[in-house]
Amino acid sequence: MSRQFWSEALAWATANGTAVANSVTETILFPNVTVPANYMQDGRVLRIKAYGAYGTTSTPTLTFTLRWGGVSGTVLAKTAAATTASAIGGGASMTAQWELEALIQTRSNGSSGSLFSDGKVILHTTTGPTSGTVTNYGMVLPIVSGSTGGSTPAAATVDLTADTALAVTVTWGTANAANSIQGNIYVLEGLN
Repeated sequence: MSRQFWSEALAWATANGTAVANSVTETILFPNVTVPANYMQDGRVLRIKAYGAYGTTSTPTLTFTLRWGGVSGTVLAKTAAATTASAIGGGASMTAQWELEALIQTRSNGSSGSLFSDGKVILHTTTGPTSGTVTNYGMVLPIVSGSTGGSTPAAATVDLTADTALAVTVTWGTANAANSIQGNIYVLEGLN
C-alpha cells in the first residue's frame, strides 16, 4: 500500500574528493554528509552511489567502509580487505575506475536506532573490455552490514535523534605514493 513518499537527492558532490595515497589510515573519500536528526524513520532507505578512480603498485589491499558519525563513528557496513591486482590504473595517475552502491535501511528509530546496510563495490582494471573474455569485468566486493567486513551481516545500533555525519571511507593495506584512490561522483538519495 502506498505511503505517498517520493525519492529525492539529499546530497551530492560538486567536486572530486581529496586523493587518498601513501597511507594506511582510514580516510574519507568525500566530505561527510549530515543526516538530520529524526530523518531515519522506521523503514526509510538511503541509497549511496559513488564513483571514482584508483591506481596501484604491487598488490595492496583496499577496504571500503560506511560509517555513521564520521571517520571514527560506528561502522554501518564494510568490505573485506580486497587484494588488488598489481600495477592497476597507472599507479598515482589513477586511471582504473571503481564504483560503490549501497542501501541503508532503518529497522527501528530513536536514540538506540537500528540500521541495516547492504551493497557492492566494483574495482575495474585499466584494460578495455574484450568481447568474449572476462577482461575488465571488475572485482565485485560485497559491502556487508556490520563491522566484520564480509562475514555475518548484522544491524548497527546508532543514535538517530541527532544530526549525524555519514562517511564513505577507504583504507589501503600498504602505504605507497602509487597506491592512490579518489572519489569523483557522489549522490545520496532518500528512496522513501
